[in-house]
Amino acid sequence: MFSSPAAQVLNQIAALHRNSMPTYLSFTHPWAGEGDEEAVDVLRQIAIDHKYVVDKIMTPLEAAGQDEHLGNFPMEYTGLHDLSIEYLVRRAVPYQELLIRRLEDLLDGMPDEAAPRELAEESLGLAKGHLKNLQEAIADLASS
Repeated sequence: MFSSPAAQVLNQIAALHRNSMPTYLSFTHPWAGEGDEEAVDVLRQIAIDHKYVVDKIMTPLEAAGQDEHLGNFPMEYTGLHDLSIEYLVRRAVPYQELLIRRLEDLLDGMPDEAAPRELAEESLGLAKGHLKNLQEAIADLASS
């Protein structure tokens, strides 16, 4: 289905999404006040989209017998419990920018195979859209 080099890149992309800050936060309960619903929804939707990317990548890899190497959440995320949603949305922006840079680097190293490249480009497009959503949520929080 995918060459071994393409499968390795896709596995790295899946790991980045699986171990993202929004995915981690989907297992926690950040503090949110009245009027913070949109910011909560932005982080929740990013986590849903990250799960979608992981599933879309890992399903064919697992079907082809590829080993799963998704790793663990970074230890630095453990200090994010019970913080305000406003703080977490602001903190998510640099993580999202780093994710975009890493995805771009991985895409540059992707073998020239249509299906894996399409998956990688889709994940990058989602990541760029998520950054815009985070920036809009910050602006909305600042204006309220």
